[in-house]
Amino acid sequence: MELRQLKYFVAVAEELHFGRAAEKLHVSQPALSQQIQLLEDEIGVELFIKVQRTQFRRVALTEAGNAFLNEAKHILDISNKAIETARRVGKQQKEITLGIYRMMIRTRVVEIMKVFAINFPEIEVKLVELPTFLAVQDALNNESIDLGITLLPLKHNNLIETPFKTGYLKVMLSENHPLAQAENLRLAQLKNEKWIEINKSLHTVFEDIEQMCRKAGFSRESFIVQEVSSIELLGGLVSLGVGIAFVPSFYDASRVQGVVCKALVNADGSPFLEVAIAQAMCYKASKVSTIFQDLSALVKDL
Repeated sequence: MELRQLKYFVAVAEELHFGRAAEKLHVSQPALSQQIQLLEDEIGVELFIKVQRTQFRRVALTEAGNAFLNEAKHILDISNKAIETARRVGKQQKEITLGIYRMMIRTRVVEIMKVFAINFPEIEVKLVELPTFLAVQDALNNESIDLGITLLPLKHNNLIETPFKTGYLKVMLSENHPLAQAENLRLAQLKNEKWIEINKSLHTVFEDIEQMCRKAGFSRESFIVQEVSSIELLGGLVSLGVGIAFVPSFYDASRVQGVVCKALVNADGSPFLEVAIAQAMCYKASKVSTIFQDLSALVKDL
């Protein structure tokens, strides 16, 4: 039995007319009739009522034909899904879309792409820039991208995460700032500073930062002099002395001229770890594949 014969049978059963079915399938009517006959011979039963067709020029299914129709449709459906899955997997092995959020540090993107290129040179990774880390998660959920780099936590429970970078807070200042020579900084020292900040809509830990400042006895709300949409612009304004800023500890500021970064510590000098910023590589659970798992594992220790 061939899938072609099942397709022919379903077409005739749905059209109840050999001529229309042949036209729909782009085959000749004699060829169609021959394949239906071969199918009936193999099964050993008639699928169409012969008397109806020969005497009244009407096509009607036998009881066996009706039963076989449901099973034939099921087999064809399974076959189509198998083909789609194979095509999708094959395409994934050659081309993968990777979503990143606009605020993501560009050097990190280049570093990840380099690791992918070295380990999987046969795979073309296409970058898709999205406005926020939450937009990356939404794109994964609606399957418009294959992989995504986002910040935790995840808002969709059908996403699989591989955390690869957790940072805390450090303070970026102009190299001419009075505190630029300090070894590290405590929150209390920042009470009266002017701040450059990422737009709240793009910020993952804005409220956490505000809460920690209030615990330290001050609020930054009236001291934020400029909101920006990229960490590169934030660094540029800090270098001009417009204000200071909190940045993730994994941010490499060595390429930003005119700024210094200082570790944030508690009153006893221990590292300040109250606010964490976690990055992760994610993909949708229903699209899990070996290649996605392998690519995610590559960035785990970056």
